[in-house]
Amino acid sequence: MILGDLIQALTSEFGGRCLTPGDIQRPVRGLAVEDQTNAWIEKGEVAVTGRETLDAAFMTVLHERGAPALVWRNDGTGDGIVERARDLGLGLLVVPPEVPLRRLLSIFSTNDGLLLRSHGAGRSLLESTGSDSSIGDLTARISEMIGRSVVVEDPVGRLLASAPEPLEGAYQGLATLLEEHGLRASKGNSVDETRRERRDRYARLPDGYLSVPVERWRAAGREFHWTPIGTGAPAGYLWMDLEGKPLGPEDVVSLYWARQILETELGKERVRLETELGIRGDFVDDLVNDRYGSVELLLQRAGYLGADLAFGALVLIVDIDYFARYLERRKLKEPAIQELKRRLADAVGMQARQLFSNFLVGPRSDNVILFVGSGDAPGETPDELTERARGLAERIQRYVKGLLPDLTVSIGIGRYTPNPEVLPDAYSEAEVALEIGHRINGPSSISTFAGAGTYKLLFRVLQEDPDELESFYAETLGPVVAYDSRYGTELVHSLVTYLRNDASTVRTASDLFAHRHTIRYRLDRVGELTGLDVDKSEDRERLTLGIKVMQLLGRVPEQPSRFSDR
Repeated sequence: MILGDLIQALTSEFGGRCLTPGDIQRPVRGLAVEDQTNAWIEKGEVAVTGRETLDAAFMTVLHERGAPALVWRNDGTGDGIVERARDLGLGLLVVPPEVPLRRLLSIFSTNDGLLLRSHGAGRSLLESTGSDSSIGDLTARISEMIGRSVVVEDPVGRLLASAPEPLEGAYQGLATLLEEHGLRASKGNSVDETRRERRDRYARLPDGYLSVPVERWRAAGREFHWTPIGTGAPAGYLWMDLEGKPLGPEDVVSLYWARQILETELGKERVRLETELGIRGDFVDDLVNDRYGSVELLLQRAGYLGADLAFGALVLIVDIDYFARYLERRKLKEPAIQELKRRLADAVGMQARQLFSNFLVGPRSDNVILFVGSGDAPGETPDELTERARGLAERIQRYVKGLLPDLTVSIGIGRYTPNPEVLPDAYSEAEVALEIGHRINGPSSISTFAGAGTYKLLFRVLQEDPDELESFYAETLGPVVAYDSRYGTELVHSLVTYLRNDASTVRTASDLFAHRHTIRYRLDRVGELTGLDVDKSEDRERLTLGIKVMQLLGRVPEQPSRFSDR
């Protein structure tokens, strides 16, 4: 209920008079009758008193405690105090003393009172929306209406708004606690099933019931509560601090309308984000395909999207592993596919924001492109920037694993280029790093172009002349792979371990838990199959390249065995 509805009820039903209305849009939680205790009134409650006279000090106390208005059960005129009430923004109403107190309290305790509150809550929240308002304004109104701290989370785990903001050093706000414990309603695996409970809360109105689903999570020694926003796939989530304050029927009514209005507002926000992502995607397409026109136009478009690329950038590509297989397995329809891509792009942007301020995110097909500009850390070297980018890649993988448990992503990182004209080349480097990482390490890989070594040279040969690479493979590791696949031996694994240990038979035997004579036998067998002697440095180089070619071509033995060589 808002104050305007209460004024209307008191004046029309009880013969009351409104001396000054106060803020008629302000939410009212209930009526509080003055008594001898110090805590007789809480924020959002309208004070009810039967004092013979009113004074400025009493009015000031009510204002400081957050009362929207005062109901004075008296025949007085309020002379001398109306101006003070008006100055404080406090509503002042006079109700005949013969009106029973129970009738006044019935406004909030009966079904009719809840219906009145329902109409008032809906109107109050609707009036909190509009072109000049924001999700933050609406969140603040909801918090004031139910008298509790609330936080709005979007479908990908971003905390969009919280209210009220905690005073510095006073207490931990709800948003801070959610961040501290890594709790997100969008990540259902954040809390074990044994510590979760979900049930509907009801409010009975004359024409039926209103219900709100509320999930309770127990974590870090306390309870957290949230309700989904919207029906079907949630448009977001509303967290509530219910510690020591269980929901009453009037709160359920307010939350019912809060969920409806928030769904609409988050829908508007989603449309805005989709439009922005579309613009970003077009920009990235033009940039990586070298269709951006002049450098000045490139920088101008990037600036519109909030990134300064005047001093170049480093490129990351976040790619969904085996996306076609995932879609075939899940049989997702196009709207669900697009939502999944949006969630991934949002997740990448949210994690990037934790480490960088100058960046640009753009979605493309089954991956997300991230341009990280310079300027976040003055004096930072390219190697240090690459290392920070690797840290970001690890954060993205961890977050995606929690947000979309069925998916994994691989990430390729190019080298930093200070020249914006060659950003398409920086993208190509990230693309090469991604492909090499996926071929060598499989899904969930993180690879940098700078760390690709000779793999990137071999990969270029693979792109330009694949037959040449196939021929080299056949001359080196091809026979060994075929032998392992046929007989279940471990010649390839033994050779890789031997070369990794700088041609030390003793260390290789220790790593493989085998006798050094066994290792020697396996290496001699490799020599017989390839015609290359592992004891000769030139032949070892050819074998090392052969292993890398084998990995790039994906020709590892089909069924590696742990059995002894035959």
